Amino acid sequence: MIAAFDSRRRRVLGAALAAPALALPPFAWSQGKGGKALRLAATRQSLVGAGNPDTAIWSYNGTVPGPELRFKQGERLRIEVENALDVDTTVHWHGVRVPNAMDGVPQLTQPPIEANGGRFVYEFELRDAGTYWYHPHLGSPEQVGRGLYGPLIVDEIQPTAVDRDVVWMLGDWRLDREARIVDDFGNFMDASHAGRIGNTVTVNGAIRESFDLRAGERVRLRLVNAANARIFALEFRGHGPMVIALDGQP
Repeated sequence: MIAAFDSRRRRVLGAALAAPALALPPFAWSQGKGGKALRLAATRQSLVGAGNPDTAIWSYNGTVPGPELRFKQGERLRIEVENALDVDTTVHWHGVRVPNAMDGVPQLTQPPIEANGGRFVYEFELRDAGTYWYHPHLGSPEQVGRGLYGPLIVDEIQPTAVDRDVVWMLGDWRLDREARIVDDFGNFMDASHAGRIGNTVTVNGAIRESFDLRAGERVRLRLVNAANARIFALEFRGHGPMVIALDGQP
């Protein structure tokens, strides 16, 4: 199910997830020294649609999800991270083979990136093609739950021939009736049961109603589950998807 917030009736509604839309603004990159840069900061984003309040979130470069990092297999990633939040953080590269010092585990592989201006440079070779993502590995339930995640795509040297290559990051948010994130991260009920299950599901940071396709179009759809605990079952009505990759690897 994908949840839709309806301010007129002041409650969360459920609607079947069929083919969410993908109408995203272009990702904005800031340039680091000799590479790209990610800046973590608090901002606001419309998660639940027009007519409803924006939601206070944490973000990479001002959006949820963060910028799509796309490289070719064998290239070298270099990202300078600036932490403008008021909490420490790190960046973990989920599913990627990295040197231990680049794995983003606080106090084990690196010191935390300090709050209010701390910086750290991640640099490593991308040896494997696949669909990956990045997120904090410090206070992950809250930091990911507030919006800190983004896609990392490593294209094959000879990629599959398709008409479009699309990334969907599935998010799960626990919002109140004013579209504010419910600030109960780490409560005992969640920890002792199924984890933090939200009430509002987004695709690429928004509730999507449709996703247009052309007749005969071949779309490579990359799916990333960025939810804290929710397991998604997707239904593609009138289509016959073929699974060509599992767990990130082509």
